[in-house]
Amino acid sequence: MKTKNTPKKQTKSIVEKEWYFIAAGFVAILVSAHNYAHGNSSDTIRQHLITAIPAALAVNFILIVLGLLFNYKTITAVFTKLTKVQMYSLGAVVAFALCLVVLVAPRIHRIYYDENIYLSIGQNIGFLGKAGMCNDGNNHYGVYGCDNIEFNKQPYAYPFLLSLLFKMFGSAEATGFIYNNAVFVLSTLLVFLISNLLFEEVTLSILAALIFTMIPENIIWSNTAAVEPSSILFPGATILCFLIYMKERDIKSLFLFSVMLPFSLQFRLEAILILPVMFTYVLLKDRALLKSRWLYIFMLISLVLAMTHILQIYSVRNENWGSSGDRMSISYFLNNLKVNGLFYLNNVRFPAVFTGLALIGITAGRTFLKEKLLLGMWFILLFGIFLFFYAGSYSYGQDVRYSLVSYMPLSILAGAGFFQIQRLFKDSGTHIQLIPLIVLFYIFISFMPHIRSLGEESWECRVDYREAQKMLTMIDKSNSIVLTHNPNMFLLWGANAVQSSTATNNVDRINNLFDRYSGNVYFHYNYWCNTADPVQKGFCQRILDTYDCEKVHLYTERGRTFALYKMKRK
Repeated sequence: MKTKNTPKKQTKSIVEKEWYFIAAGFVAILVSAHNYAHGNSSDTIRQHLITAIPAALAVNFILIVLGLLFNYKTITAVFTKLTKVQMYSLGAVVAFALCLVVLVAPRIHRIYYDENIYLSIGQNIGFLGKAGMCNDGNNHYGVYGCDNIEFNKQPYAYPFLLSLLFKMFGSAEATGFIYNNAVFVLSTLLVFLISNLLFEEVTLSILAALIFTMIPENIIWSNTAAVEPSSILFPGATILCFLIYMKERDIKSLFLFSVMLPFSLQFRLEAILILPVMFTYVLLKDRALLKSRWLYIFMLISLVLAMTHILQIYSVRNENWGSSGDRMSISYFLNNLKVNGLFYLNNVRFPAVFTGLALIGITAGRTFLKEKLLLGMWFILLFGIFLFFYAGSYSYGQDVRYSLVSYMPLSILAGAGFFQIQRLFKDSGTHIQLIPLIVLFYIFISFMPHIRSLGEESWECRVDYREAQKMLTMIDKSNSIVLTHNPNMFLLWGANAVQSSTATNNVDRINNLFDRYSGNVYFHYNYWCNTADPVQKGFCQRILDTYDCEKVHLYTERGRTFALYKMKRK
């Protein structure tokens, strides 16, 4: 004789079915992605992603805005609890950060020509809805167009954000600099918020934010148009959303975390390392969280939102990233460890006192051990990943920028260490309590010359860039076109430009240009024409040999030639 299920058994059955549906969702998404990836060539996938990535990022961004609105009161509650003195202190740190990045650090590009490429991709996403850099474009009558878009191997979240600003204010190079200035200020506030959630101590959090603003390379790179400042802010924002969810345990905070996560992964590839950091913290803090069905349901949403990024990585997996050898190898470890480890200790480009304070912060006291482990693991993973990278040495060109992703956890630990030192002066007079802060500022001031300097790296590119701006004033932008290795920057400046290689690979296109821009086709003899690369030099020499080239502008520095020629058919 059959008996009816008890309510307990019925509930258990329903729960099991929910888990089956969740598992089936993950399997369906992964199988679909696998079948798509293996059923199409890399070139086909890239062509699809050119339009799919901007759409996916737009959806993700809208969801983040909604998530922030849902959690607005939770996030701002921290500030409403501050005393007037604490609020003024935090405001002073934020104002200090803004002054440093705008008034002290020189506003220049430091990564040529990646920064121009990112800006150009932002232009393409903003006005064409296509993810890629333009090799053949125009600005006719105030309307931007591109006839040849090339898919780029770098993630697209940064140029997507630039595209939003370009849509609102028009495409301008200054937008990239102003954006990074704002990112630096927001990152300062983010350090305060994360510190406060971890340690629940306002003074410690303000000190951590202050130390973050005083890291020299942090200031320097926040007045460029590079992607690295964003690669600090958004993974850090994901950590913050994760901590808010750990504290609140509600649907709205879980939603914000689930939509911030996939977006933050799309700035630099190493951002994915925040996943093991957060997973380890859950294991240490509250393993019961891993039994939550809602967590996996929302992680399913994260996977869907990240799918275009996963497919992008798959489609560019065989690119060499500028190296003929291995991109990642244990053979690079020892040399990179020596250089990168000394970076934090030799007091040349990074204040060694901050490293010392971080060591005090992680070792002093027996409280907040799990929180310190979270920060330590966050730092070690984002510092350690570049030890295996072929260009991971902080002394290799401008690759010191890779150190930026380690600054947030280090600053929080250093703030904890500095707080421990200040506690020793707790019962002293006000003047005595200020001594550690005065010493800190004195040490920071010694790094000001380094922050203000341009450095010799990329000097040729800077000259090329400067001369190109001069050349632009010598032509009629609306009725001229420039053959150049770097059409991105000319297009951003409102000119018409096409890749120099077109003269070799597509002669018919050049003939069309002569017909369209009668008497106003120019050749930019640039940085790449001066390199030892026979392929790039060959493109330049082909133009000089094939066409009558009349010299319009010439500049020579340290044996390098930069020129503008007016081209005519022979």
